[in-house]
This record gives sequence, structure tokens and C-alpha cells, in this order.
Amino acid sequence: MAERIVYLNGLFVPESEAKVSVGDAGFTSGDGVYDVTRTFGHKPFKLREHTERLFRSLCYTRINCGLTLEEMEKRTLEVFDKNKHLLGKNDEYALWQIVSRGTRFMDGSNRPKGQSTVTIYCVPIDFKEFARHLIDGVRLVIPSTRRIPPQCLESKAKITNKMNHNIALFEARQVDPKCLPLMLDINGNLSETNSANFFLVLNGMLCTPTDKNVLGGITRATVLPMANELGIKVVEGDFTPYDLYNADEAFLAGTSPTIVPVQSVNGLRIGNKVPGPVTLRLINAWSKMVNVDIALQAFGHLDQKEQEQLLKVWQEKKAA
Repeated sequence: MAERIVYLNGLFVPESEAKVSVGDAGFTSGDGVYDVTRTFGHKPFKLREHTERLFRSLCYTRINCGLTLEEMEKRTLEVFDKNKHLLGKNDEYALWQIVSRGTRFMDGSNRPKGQSTVTIYCVPIDFKEFARHLIDGVRLVIPSTRRIPPQCLESKAKITNKMNHNIALFEARQVDPKCLPLMLDINGNLSETNSANFFLVLNGMLCTPTDKNVLGGITRATVLPMANELGIKVVEGDFTPYDLYNADEAFLAGTSPTIVPVQSVNGLRIGNKVPGPVTLRLINAWSKMVNVDIALQAFGHLDQKEQEQLLKVWQEKKAA
């Protein structure tokens, strides 16, 4: 199999040759920022918006990546162009941009050498889990670990240090090995999972936590006006587990899987259908927007027997 190409500090190199110093601040202390977009139909989705968010994170963390926004966008497209021939017809990439503060002097001073580390690479999207979640929904568990409050670390910045989210994931999976964590903020309001924004439907209204305590996802920012166009009222505010337990339906919104229906929270089933009617409308609207049926694309990565089974169930859900 041909090897993918990575951009690292001004060079395009084979993935196996992309090496970073053990003294890199991203490795030693999680001192960096990143962003991730993906392709639909082998076309990068909202790359400019993702790159703009990357540069907002760079500004917040005082890291100079040595590139302009336009140059970062151009390098990302070049990485994609050098790797897209490896994609199958039904495959897609997640496109990663990662910037650390760079290598520190290994002399005990721990001072940065002055040049940041910039990496851009492609990762094939694994659609199999998403396909199964479309049918069954994802199970969530609320861990005791809270989302770091913006008074300590701004939630709008996409920071490479994910230990807060990792601990929440480990804690939740001690309860259910196949679940995801739904974190609360420091005041007990719903926040986000370890990798996605969260939405719930209450009395026909699409509700989601305000961006004061969550990462302002690009998928989230796309879903909000999409819902308005469909005539679905959107409410951003503070919501608690009580609201969720009484919700009609819920879903996650993230870059790679896009929109993922929720089955249950803490063992309590949410709503009567998975996906719920609002979730299903948004999945269909997203597919039309990107000109790719995201459900059929996901099912296409399963073996033939499972694909036929899930497709039949999916068609029944859409017709109900």
C-alpha cells in the first residue's frame, strides 16, 4: 500500500519519516493547538472556517506558526492533493492541522528554541461505528469529571492537551465500555462529549449549550442555521441533566461522523425513536448540502450481510 504524505515544518515527507523532537512542547506538555476538517465527496469541507478557528486558537495561546492563514490553507490543500489518489470512491479523509510551540532547549532551561512545529496530515475516516450508531444510537454516561471552565482555559480554543476529556472518557467507560462521556460544566449544566457538541430536542425546539462552556464546533455552527431553514426553533442556553432526561431526542454533532443520534444517557432511554424526527431531518438536510448521502456512505463500509441488514432498518426508520 502506498504511503501517505505529511507536511512537517516546510517539507512534504512520507508519513513514516515525519518525526518530531522528544523536546517538542506539544509532546512534553501538550503546548499546542489543532483543528480538523474532513472531506465530503473528496472535497474539503469549510476548510477556511476551520483554518480561521485554528488561527484564533494560535492567537489565544500566543503561538506564531510562521505561516499566514492563506498559506496554512494552501499547505492543507496540497497535503490533500498529494494523498487523495489513495482514497477509494466511497472513502473520505479527516484533514488535521497541528501546531505546537516547538522544540525546547534540552539544557535544563526549558526555553523554546523559537520555531513552532507545524504538521498537516490526512487520516482515513472509519465509518463503521458511525453506521451502527445511526441505527442504534450512541450511549452516553455523565462522568464526575467536569469540563474545564473558561475562567481557567478558554473553551473556544482547540488545545492539543485533551487530558480533561480523556479522563472523562476513561471514567465513563468504567461504567459502559462502549459509551461516550457527556460532560457537565462546573455549574452542572450540559457541556459536550470528549469529541462533539451536544443537542437535545425539547417540545419541538432544538436546544444546545451556549458556546461559553463548549468548543464552538464548525458542525455545530452549520447545524444551527440549517435548523432555522427547516423551521425548527433553536435555543442556546443552560440545560441540565433533568432537561435531557425529559427530552424528545438528542444527538451529537462533530466533524467526522457529522450528526450522531443518541440512544440513552446514564442508562435512561431518550425519546421513542433513534434517530428522532428532528435528527433525521437534519441528517437528510446535511446530505443534500454536501451532495453525499452520509448514511448510505457509512453503510457502504460494512460487510455485505451487515450492510443489507442495516440498510433495511434505515429505510424503515426513514419511512416511519
